[in-house]
Amino acid sequence: MDSTSPVPQRLSGKRAVVIGGSMTGLVTARVLSDHFEEVTLIERDVLGDELTTARKGVPQGRHLHILLARGEQILSQLFPGFVPGLVQEGAELLDFGRDLAWFFYGSWLVRTDDSLPMICVSRPLLEAHVRRRVFATRGVRKLDGHEVSGLRTTPDRQRVTGVTVQRPGDPSSAEALEADLVVEASGRGSRLPTWLEGLGYPRPEETSIEIDLGYATRLYRQPSPSPYPWKALYVQDATPSRRQGVITPVEGGRWIVTLAGILGEHPPRDPQGFLDFAKSLQHDELYRAVSSAEPLSDIEVYRFPAHLRRHYERLPRFPEGLVVAGDASTSFSPTFGQGMSAACLTAMALDQALVAQRQRRGPGNLTGLPRHYHSAAAKATLQPWLLASGEDFRFPEVKGQRPLSFTMMRWFVKHLLRAARTDAVVYKRFMRITHLLSPVEELLDPRVLVRVMRAPDVSSTGEPFASTLKKTG
Repeated sequence: MDSTSPVPQRLSGKRAVVIGGSMTGLVTARVLSDHFEEVTLIERDVLGDELTTARKGVPQGRHLHILLARGEQILSQLFPGFVPGLVQEGAELLDFGRDLAWFFYGSWLVRTDDSLPMICVSRPLLEAHVRRRVFATRGVRKLDGHEVSGLRTTPDRQRVTGVTVQRPGDPSSAEALEADLVVEASGRGSRLPTWLEGLGYPRPEETSIEIDLGYATRLYRQPSPSPYPWKALYVQDATPSRRQGVITPVEGGRWIVTLAGILGEHPPRDPQGFLDFAKSLQHDELYRAVSSAEPLSDIEVYRFPAHLRRHYERLPRFPEGLVVAGDASTSFSPTFGQGMSAACLTAMALDQALVAQRQRRGPGNLTGLPRHYHSAAAKATLQPWLLASGEDFRFPEVKGQRPLSFTMMRWFVKHLLRAARTDAVVYKRFMRITHLLSPVEELLDPRVLVRVMRAPDVSSTGEPFASTLKKTG
């Protein structure tokens, strides 16, 4: 590639490099293909075209993953036919309001007729589908079986000009890869803070909320025909219990069942302990379902110590030609299912920042991009961060800085969830916010506030979906 030739008016540069081949890296590579002549994605694992099993670089890959409605919208925008394509490969498409039975804080939430799609698929199949679409995109290539050992910069270290890549554990294979933009998307274990320090930059400030989460997952055969009125089930215990459990369908006529607990209340790996943990939940629907189902796998466990937010947007100095995306910047508790959708949000923030950059400085000039993008990415991930951390802060033992409005917000959430037991309109607003389709501020709509405050204090603790389907409009 001729480095002296001008960049076309529609492009931001000639080559972009993405570090990390997980969902954040894949979606980011797709976005960058609209802005650069060539995009190279570097991944330590070997990425076979038909890899549909959990890979080493995604240790949580065998566990339940949820794609929220906003994430599905973005992926459908980037990959036309995304949902039908996944369904053709075996994924199941549910309606969140109609098909999910949600036992939340001691009561079933209302069942609604609102159409909010919920694509149920295993993480390996989802990632494989996206990976095939990404590498079929013009200009995108993979460099798998390689790792990045460091950043390359100008002599004054003001700008990143590429990366040094090598085969894992083999420094003798190191070679330079030049780039106009490097995106660090290697995940929570990102080495960027150390790399920055080595270049004379400060490490980013970190916000950590310690939750000591543990979860365990097992696959089961779906009963056919199903004796249950629901297609997916979520049992989330009320305080002081720290436990929850989820069942969703995935491809192959299977259920994926995940049990979780925070602050050390972790589900065990042995089959009897797994069932005992399910039985301990505050409603027995999940236990009755799994105790009569046929197991199809061993039990996989995973630990997650803390929510973590690295504030790159606050750094007074940061090298040009480098940005950070996904879990490398903000890592959420997996139990809220926000990670993949948040990755999509940051990818779109980068897309918009690159468009604005060309408008400000013209094609090929990326000076100032990191500051604008990191500010936009921090705003894009603020709502999922507040939703996830606010939920865990209800436990006094959780360590972390609570916002000043925490007590008031917990009071409001308590009344909101009470209303969502019977009021389909309130539940619809709640669903849209948890799926990142609407801002939290929508809950302060006077019409919603009136419904919340007038809601009767009743609960439904019997069979799920015992009441009739409620209309939302």
